[in-house]
Amino acid sequence: MVTYDDLEDDPGPVVVRRAAYDAAKKLEKQLKRQKVSDPAFVMAEKKMDDLRAAGKTDEAAFWKEVHDYLMSRESVAANVKTIVLDEGETYNWNVGKVERKS
Repeated sequence: MVTYDDLEDDPGPVVVRRAAYDAAKKLEKQLKRQKVSDPAFVMAEKKMDDLRAAGKTDEAAFWKEVHDYLMSRESVAANVKTIVLDEGETYNWNVGKVERKS
């Protein structure tokens, strides 16, 4: 789950689950070390497509989430906040805060 409020006067935040956030950061570091010129979202999309073609739908869905997070970050200004949700947390868009599921 990656979402962001795209109203022009209030463009944020980007909300992402911890697992997708961590995988995105790991991918970005890996690509930087390997001096890969393609952006991380392109590589995440490729991984997603490869997994989908191999019939690994759960893994493909996870990499779609990573891709969506990376694309969201590319689509908003640098000062837009990223909110990383840990297990059992949700983001309440109405009040603008993280809440724990009970």
